Amino acid sequence: MRRLVALMALGSFIAIALENSRLYEDARENQDRLQNDLDTAREIQLQLLPRGAREVPGLDITAAYVPARELGGDFYDFLQYGEGRLALALGDVSGKGTAAALYGSLAIGMLRELTVEHTLAPADMLAVLNRRLHAARLEARFIALTFAVYEASDRSLTIANAGGTHPLLLRNGQLTELAVDGIPLGLFPEADYTIFTLSLQVGDVVIFASDGILESENSKHEEFGMERLSALITSLPANSCVENISGAILRATDEFSGVGIPPHDDRTLLVLRAVEDTAAGYSKFPVIY
Repeated sequence: MRRLVALMALGSFIAIALENSRLYEDARENQDRLQNDLDTAREIQLQLLPRGAREVPGLDITAAYVPARELGGDFYDFLQYGEGRLALALGDVSGKGTAAALYGSLAIGMLRELTVEHTLAPADMLAVLNRRLHAARLEARFIALTFAVYEASDRSLTIANAGGTHPLLLRNGQLTELAVDGIPLGLFPEADYTIFTLSLQVGDVVIFASDGILESENSKHEEFGMERLSALITSLPANSCVENISGAILRATDEFSGVGIPPHDDRTLLVLRAVEDTAAGYSKFPVIY
């Protein structure tokens, strides 16, 4: 009788153990499936972003993108914008993760659609995008977006900004914030935007950075900030190429945060340098890849 009672008690423990094992296996399979889906989604997101643009008369350009999670809420784009013109966009969606990434993809699609239909001036482009995103009625979502158009014929860069960080100009060793501001996209049905037009000189460097650069945190919850970024950029060799400038900024924010500190936010950079114009014409301008 005692053996029977013991066997019955043991059987119940075995049944519980088997059920726990089955639940664990189901959870592991679901976790693996979710991770595979996230990995695929990240690859798709990266495919939406160009790696760079070349054969742009008078301009070297590079981009860098480091998401804080599997999927990021930052995005950027290079767009053909008529003969001799290149458009650049850098966006930062409120929030993080899958929802922010999807909203960013929606914005990229709208941006490319509008580029195909017509080439609006930067301020007008932001106004149209604002109306389109607000009409989508996605609550608690907005996008900070900087949109600029480079005109190769006169080396001008016209910038409009909807809530993004100020672009930076490095000229003759001095770093200047370009004070162009505006309301983030999607908050209100109507918004007006101003522009800042910059006449580039050979050697000028213009840096567009998402707020994840400035807001990189260390273990003491201190932010990297504009002062450190300015000191870093002005300390670089005067002839630094755009890739070296971008890489130096990312390394500095990594070192500042330290080992084991999870990224605070996505980090995205567009770096432009005005160079001597060696192109014979605009027949291939620009090559986006």
